[in-house]
Amino acid sequence: MAYTLNQFHKDFPDDEACLKYIFEGKFGKNPKCPKCRKEGFHRVKTRRCYACAWCGHQIFPTAGTIFHKSSTKLKDWFLAIFLAENGDHQITPQELRNYIGVSLKTARRMVEKIREDKE
Repeated sequence: MAYTLNQFHKDFPDDEACLKYIFEGKFGKNPKCPKCRKEGFHRVKTRRCYACAWCGHQIFPTAGTIFHKSSTKLKDWFLAIFLAENGDHQITPQELRNYIGVSLKTARRMVEKIREDKE
């Protein structure tokens, strides 16, 4: 069965779910802190990062990804990737702008980054 837009919205209802997906994909469900080697991270609400519950060391799941240093919502990025992967043709920046409501400049950058990442 194909992955549907309804299922996408259930899996990724907000930026929190998207960041958690990236975090667990990069570091696993219960990663050890690279600094103190203990398990246990909590979400830092004011930043796109997680902090060690023991020593406070912060890790940034979006570092080294197409989302790094982007102020665009992660849910918008995930939706753009979904649309790019599930369409019957390559999505254009104009289409992306219309679907997710970002500026044309942002849509161009997103399409470019998504295409680069596929290569």
